[in-house]
Amino acid sequence: MKKISSSMTARATIGALFFVIGVFLLAFAFFATGLRSATPSAGTLNPTGPTVSWAGTAAGGGSLDESTCVEGVNCDTFILTLSGTPTNWTGLKARIVISAADPSGATDYDLYVHKGDNSGPIVPGGQSAHGGTPPEVVDLDPSNPAIGTGQFSVHVVYFSAAAAFQYSGSASAISTSAASTLAPSAPPDTGPKIGFENFEAPGTLVQVASSSQGPTAHTVEYMGHDAGEPSVGVNWKSPNSATGVTNFQSDLQTLFIKFDDSCPASGQKSTWYNSPAPTSLFVDSDPIGFTDRDTGRVFAGELTLTSPSCKVSFTDTDGLDALGQPTLAGWSPSSGPLGSGIDHETIGGGPYHAPIPSLPTPYPHAVYYCSQDLVTAFCLRSDDGGATYGPPVATYTSQCGGLHGHVKVAPDGTVYLPNNSCGGTGAVVVS
Repeated sequence: MKKISSSMTARATIGALFFVIGVFLLAFAFFATGLRSATPSAGTLNPTGPTVSWAGTAAGGGSLDESTCVEGVNCDTFILTLSGTPTNWTGLKARIVISAADPSGATDYDLYVHKGDNSGPIVPGGQSAHGGTPPEVVDLDPSNPAIGTGQFSVHVVYFSAAAAFQYSGSASAISTSAASTLAPSAPPDTGPKIGFENFEAPGTLVQVASSSQGPTAHTVEYMGHDAGEPSVGVNWKSPNSATGVTNFQSDLQTLFIKFDDSCPASGQKSTWYNSPAPTSLFVDSDPIGFTDRDTGRVFAGELTLTSPSCKVSFTDTDGLDALGQPTLAGWSPSSGPLGSGIDHETIGGGPYHAPIPSLPTPYPHAVYYCSQDLVTAFCLRSDDGGATYGPPVATYTSQCGGLHGHVKVAPDGTVYLPNNSCGGTGAVVVS
């Protein structure tokens, strides 16, 4: 068997040691080179100029702010000295601009100016963190005792930047009357936050007189199962909730939802129930809902298939009867079907335009029902809160396409019915 001599072993050991040392020195050289400041690393600005310029040299990457950046990797520093005394700068200030020539607008640098070095305080107005490529600008006013003259560190954080679009920095003496080229950064939002959350109808079965999925009497279907063209409203005058009750017209179902904003321990933030209107029990078409924002009255309408008639009911109690149960007794149906077109019905309501007519009931608002009959469109008005309606009145015949928008009533009682094709352009029919 061949034996390895001790001299060969020693040479191998020394060779390995030199290899490790070489790798270490190479890594150290790379690391030391990477951790470098801007080029040049420092400069002095006199009140009479000239402009001082420098360029970033960090490797690039991303950092949220100064606390998370690594010098030479995703932030670097330029030391700026303002010469003289504040008196020498009377009527002048120093403007620092950090910019990048990225045409995409994706490169984003943030600017922090400290008194002294990076461990010193950020000077008043010494932070600029606008989004995207537009330049970051900080003005230093030596007349401010918290700023003065002397040494400042211009710390640039690579919020989202690559070496391909290194920043260019400049400092120049300008008049104190010169306005900033950019609006100041928005102050931090310390107030309550607004959030959004999606709420889905619970997957429960509800009893229905007839399902729109097929003429099956006395059956069940899932709550909110077929809301192809839903309507949403809120009864802010609800007798059942101080924060209002939301209603959601889903085909033949009229769903009522109460939201709990108190973060209940049960995790249940909303409760749902179905209270179908007495005029929405059987297979119809084009369901529509409307809630008057001032009175809180909720309306539910259904066209009778393709025949020119509509059935409407309304409720002031969120579809609940005198015992607080969601029954037909919680609704009031209009007397008889309304004369209408065959499609695209809409219900609206609001105050009357002056002069206000003599009203048969205490209900203070007018209620409007509109629909279209392929080309001609009609509107009807109720002066008793939806109990009865007057005759159909044509809003247009051939001037516009048949498909109109939803009727709206302005605070002064003016009624608007929009249409996106009147003579080829969008228009509004006004009454």
